[in-house]
Amino acid sequence: MASSKLNISLIKYGTILSVIGALTVILSGYGYQWGWWHFSFGFTIIPWGTGAAVVGGILAGIGLVKLSPKTKNYIIAGSLSVFLLVAALFNLGYWYSEVQKGYPPIHDITTDLENPPAFDAIAPLRADAPNPVEYTGPETAEAQRNFYEDIETYNTSLSYEEAYAKALETAREMPWKLVGENMEEGRIEAYHKLAWFGFIDDVVIRVDTTDSGSKIDIRSKSRIGRGDLGVNAKRIKAYLQEFEN
Repeated sequence: MASSKLNISLIKYGTILSVIGALTVILSGYGYQWGWWHFSFGFTIIPWGTGAAVVGGILAGIGLVKLSPKTKNYIIAGSLSVFLLVAALFNLGYWYSEVQKGYPPIHDITTDLENPPAFDAIAPLRADAPNPVEYTGPETAEAQRNFYEDIETYNTSLSYEEAYAKALETAREMPWKLVGENMEEGRIEAYHKLAWFGFIDDVVIRVDTTDSGSKIDIRSKSRIGRGDLGVNAKRIKAYLQEFEN
């Protein structure tokens, strides 16, 4: 009996702790979106929330051992805690692996390092952004060149009109909000609001002619933050892959 009560207590308090931890991690980002705190505070509480979810899940997992099958509600609560434990470890492992990849501390990625596509319609939306709308210069270009060797101009045999139409269609298929399109200038602009913290990254696509058809250049830049953990580069690759398909 005493053992059963102990197991129930472990599950009860473990569940409470793991739920609080999970809510802390979730609210770390949404709290920033809702104006409750600065994003730096949100980043600060993520490890605490993760730790609480892990400890709570472990306690509940211990409590589940030899627990009477008659205590169905506690089995469900304990299983939820263990699930949150696994989710917390998965999330922690994912971000740890991303950090270990050694992404350079840059947030402005482009397929054309010599003449990056310029923002036009997006510029007013970045008026209050910490990161300026202008390209960040040769140091950023060098860092990108050393780390993202596979990001380059996309060449196609399509005519200019065909390439622009397909580029625009592809942009509309991405999870972005289109801001401007100008076929005469070959420019398409959009922004992507990320889930969780709600950070906004801006995208500009440039279509131009070549001797054998057309070329597509794309630039993706974060409005806030020094590094991006590869997000902008992944966005460019995803777009070009979608365009190719």
